[in-house]
Amino acid sequence: MQKMRFKTWMASERKLNSRTIGSRTSNCERVEEFEGDLDDHFDADRLRQLIERLAYNKEDERCGRKPKHNVPISGDIYNGSATLKSAVNLYREFRESVRLGWVPGTQETTVGRRPLPQQGTSRPNAQWPQWPQPTDEALLKLVQVLAPLVRFLDPAIIGAITEDNRRHRDEWSARLDELGVHPAIYLWDDSPCAFPGVRRYAGSTEIAGFRKRLSLDVPPAQCLALDDNDYPKHLWAFVCTGRPFRKKGPDGYQLAHLLDHKTHGNRWQEELDGSTDAVERTPLFGLFTSAANTAYLPAALLRPTDFSYRLRTLLQRRALALYGNVCRMVPPYLAIKACDNPLWRVERFDWSEPAGDMAHLPDFLAFRRKCMNELIKNPPMR
Repeated sequence: MQKMRFKTWMASERKLNSRTIGSRTSNCERVEEFEGDLDDHFDADRLRQLIERLAYNKEDERCGRKPKHNVPISGDIYNGSATLKSAVNLYREFRESVRLGWVPGTQETTVGRRPLPQQGTSRPNAQWPQWPQPTDEALLKLVQVLAPLVRFLDPAIIGAITEDNRRHRDEWSARLDELGVHPAIYLWDDSPCAFPGVRRYAGSTEIAGFRKRLSLDVPPAQCLALDDNDYPKHLWAFVCTGRPFRKKGPDGYQLAHLLDHKTHGNRWQEELDGSTDAVERTPLFGLFTSAANTAYLPAALLRPTDFSYRLRTLLQRRALALYGNVCRMVPPYLAIKACDNPLWRVERFDWSEPAGDMAHLPDFLAFRRKCMNELIKNPPMR
């Protein structure tokens, strides 16, 4: 949610007082907590489906029906849902204003307020300007600064995880299969997956289920447990601090996944060679906790690696150079693409020494065996 701009718009365009602005903003944040980002909903369908779910009429109240949305309401469901729906409608109005360029600070709003258009209408020439994109030369300069700051795990750590998977593969694969989880999603040959059966949640329903605010009628597909992003950090925390991850990582750094692991928006066809049919049968959930699929990057430089193909694939090839001899980074039906430009070869850049203390690895292996035994015995999402 574009919080500050939304507040400014409500004050300038709707002439609302500060108390009402605070309430409407809080209502929207409450909806986001259980239904996902409002901007994502707006980009998907102008918030139509979300607003439909927030609708709760007197007939629903008389019949004692449960609301279609996931936002918990203490007290009157009818009034609570109406309040949330009103706030989201206001946010949609704000986003429509932004989309059409009618926002505080533009000529339209400073000269005099104009009526908002009806949904579905268009304003001539209301298009974003075409700004220049970074050149390859500029990206090369950026990566020359970034590469020495990226932290990868020591290959010996990845090799130890892979070897431990070989020892437990038959046992864990059998139990995953019994619980309806395809073992090959997590435990392919020479897999470095640290917690087989754990994947990232996806979508508002799974988020609500993970946070225990919604009882899921059907267990999430192909997993024992969902996670926000703690499980991939446990290994790093052990080999760097000697204990599990406790909601605080290294100052100024954030964990980045090198390859996509979700089904929605996955870029594997751009970044990997391989079989479409195989990916459809066995999604890439095992990459979520893969010991070879994460690196710590400076927080100030994290976003370029999310959206730059050149930077992302360079980091993937750097990981392959480190770990290619000790594990198989991706399932056997996929392969990391070779470099198509000699200027972007891994060896042209300066890299930091791999991180992690092998002395703490036995403690991590004991910790993960305990976690796996608990997950297999009592899967939290089943």
